[in-house]
Amino acid sequence: MKEIILDTPEKNKIYMNPQRQRLIRLMQISGEAMTPKQLSKELGISPSAATAHIKKLESLGVLRLDHTKKINGITAKYYALEDVNISLKTNEQQDDSVVNEQEVFLNYMMNENWQGFLEYKKGLWVGENKSRVGAENLSAVHQTEISEDVMSTVHSAQVTGDVISSVAFLSDEDAAELKKYIIDFLAAHADKQPNTKPWNTTLLAYPVDKK
Repeated sequence: MKEIILDTPEKNKIYMNPQRQRLIRLMQISGEAMTPKQLSKELGISPSAATAHIKKLESLGVLRLDHTKKINGITAKYYALEDVNISLKTNEQQDDSVVNEQEVFLNYMMNENWQGFLEYKKGLWVGENKSRVGAENLSAVHQTEISEDVMSTVHSAQVTGDVISSVAFLSDEDAAELKKYIIDFLAAHADKQPNTKPWNTTLLAYPVDKK
């Protein structure tokens, strides 16, 4: 997987733009190549603005032209996300502004993902209550007419999102193996397939100073 290192103010500015982050996330969730017109409609911006954002991300290597298609005599351009790893590596030679921008971006990214998770959990809780009330009403009114299949569907268990926090004692080799496994697993499931849904994943892991 190609690595893009955000080590200059210019690269930071291109990638960390909030509107471009929305565009990237939209394309990730879609799992399909999209046109500037499609993106503009979803983002609530003009097609020309969407095209400008696409060109910036394309120059960084985040997006690529996937294919073109004739639609009513007009050639539509479909863009897709590149299979890349975005790195925020820092070093002593970097300007403080680069590090500060990256910290702001990380705070933004973590907050967006956390808020998204809270909204998901709230929706899940509301949905569970509706299902429970619906099942109770069905049982009360049509108790003799409801098949076991219907009731099992109402109460069927599903895999839900979660937050997992723990401490694991790892050697450097263990940590490298775990990181590689996670990256490889996510990369293997990055393309949209039948009977799948997009899952947002935010993984944070670091060695703890026991002092």
